[in-house]
Amino acid sequence: MKPAVAALCLLFLSFLRSAYSGEQKLFTSIISFGDSYADTGNLVRWEDPVLESVNLRNPPYGETFFGHPSGRATDGRIVLDFIADALGLPLVPPVLAKGQNFSTGVNFAVAGAPALNLTYLEGQNITVEIPINISLNDQLGWFEKLKPSLCSDKTPGSSDCFRESLFIMGQFGGNEYLNILVNSNMTLEQARLIHHGAKYIVVADIIPVGCMPVILATHPSPGTADYDRYGCLKSFNAGLSRHQNALLRRRVEALRERYPHAKIAFAEHYRPVVAFLHDPGRFGFNSSRTLVSCCGGGGPYNENSKALCGNPGATACADPSKAIHWDGAHLTESAYSYIAQGWLHGPYADPPILHLVN
Repeated sequence: MKPAVAALCLLFLSFLRSAYSGEQKLFTSIISFGDSYADTGNLVRWEDPVLESVNLRNPPYGETFFGHPSGRATDGRIVLDFIADALGLPLVPPVLAKGQNFSTGVNFAVAGAPALNLTYLEGQNITVEIPINISLNDQLGWFEKLKPSLCSDKTPGSSDCFRESLFIMGQFGGNEYLNILVNSNMTLEQARLIHHGAKYIVVADIIPVGCMPVILATHPSPGTADYDRYGCLKSFNAGLSRHQNALLRRRVEALRERYPHAKIAFAEHYRPVVAFLHDPGRFGFNSSRTLVSCCGGGGPYNENSKALCGNPGATACADPSKAIHWDGAHLTESAYSYIAQGWLHGPYADPPILHLVN
């Protein structure tokens, strides 16, 4: 091989290696919103007497990856963590973490966050599990207050502050369902981000609520016809999750038409969870315990409101990687890793995150 040709080949291989390793980043920062499926430590840092006994502060949360509770509602990492790693970025710090540098990202998500405001929910006589102001609207308000510091190195008034940022709007609405309410306020909030200069946005749907161990344990049905082939409650999945997700998808399509300059990906929790249930062995999950929490206080679904994961009386399974569900309302790190791959490469994001930037 001629020296010139060899040099060109080496240069090309070096380019491929650097691109694959993440040295040439698609995004320079991640800005995240959401509930417990996206929270990386805000709830446990929230200073309020009502939250003193939050079980996320206790083992075995965090045992798989961090070796200690990290504020995430799982045994290890969540989807957001895997996405940050794949993009060559640090784990996204919670906004309430003191002394953090938010130049490569910031997370506003809080476990238990509803899409609708606390005042509205209470006005409807709906009992809110975590009665603090952490709704989607509140989180966007925190973002707007922090925006000047996030854009401090940009030209004042510049509209391209977030041109290389990935915005991830995690699932919202699941907490309303647990409080008997359907979310209907997403479109305005997504547009609000676009007005602040967001160009790349990921909008996530919600999981099949009827497959959550906490729902299965608290809403048992005497009729076998009420359950689908996987053992999930049909009414919760069809009447709540699929309905919400269909509405959300239509709103995302409307936003794409209204703001063609923004690149919006519709990401899914629902379909991958169904895939886990359909063929658990393919993903390394225990096929006999697909609807059983890894961590809980006993019962057919290992879900007991008197012995929640992290509290006395609850125990965790020996190998969380073989479980789909972690604590009755959340998934395991293993499940989140597969979902993240589906968001990054497809087929569980439209378009996949790695294809957002052409």
